[in-house]
Amino acid sequence: MKAKLVLVGVGGSGSKLLATLVRMDAALKALGGEGIHLVAIDGDRVSEANLVRQAFLPSDLGRNKAEALVNRVNLLFGKGWEYRPRAFRPEDLEGRPKALVTALVTALDSGRARSEVAEAVEEHPGLWWVDLGNGDRWGQVLAGNGLEVPWPHQQQPALLTGEDEGPSCSALEALLRQDLLVNDMAALWAAEILWGLLRKGRPSFSAVFYNLDRGEVRAVRNGSLAPT
Repeated sequence: MKAKLVLVGVGGSGSKLLATLVRMDAALKALGGEGIHLVAIDGDRVSEANLVRQAFLPSDLGRNKAEALVNRVNLLFGKGWEYRPRAFRPEDLEGRPKALVTALVTALDSGRARSEVAEAVEEHPGLWWVDLGNGDRWGQVLAGNGLEVPWPHQQQPALLTGEDEGPSCSALEALLRQDLLVNDMAALWAAEILWGLLRKGRPSFSAVFYNLDRGEVRAVRNGSLAPT
């Protein structure tokens, strides 16, 4: 059975991760697996400011972000991935047993949005939740299943209190808030965590913290600092 991933937020980090999931799907099939079925969820539309840091094209302007990306992937690679052009809802995690969600991935920019996800996730003990977050030159990726590994909001309660600064009005403003490559790093480490989960049934790390100014990456494995 295909691994089902629910990706909430396809902006700076989520759009980069979605592009990598296309390659991950192909790799899993090459290794004899059935690949990935993705459900992408986002209620935002593509603005001109998004064209610098996010994986969108000028022709996507004004379109829903999830719709633009998923339709492109389906057209180019012959997939049947789904999009939902709205905010996350608790029912997005349902579908058992025929469409069991393998992992929930969130790339959100406010504590309020994460709080709504956290409340829904707690109804699904054992579900892996991978959360991406970042500032201007730093970020983290946290993973947990609420059982032997705490969920992201249990590892870092501050995730539920951050406030969204609102949409950027220009590419310059967007870059001043978050530097050019900070989202790429979050997407890369999230992909590594998901790769371990899909290949081995468990991710290699429960948390990765990075800082571009210092050139540092710290990984947490089984509750202790892992070599980096």
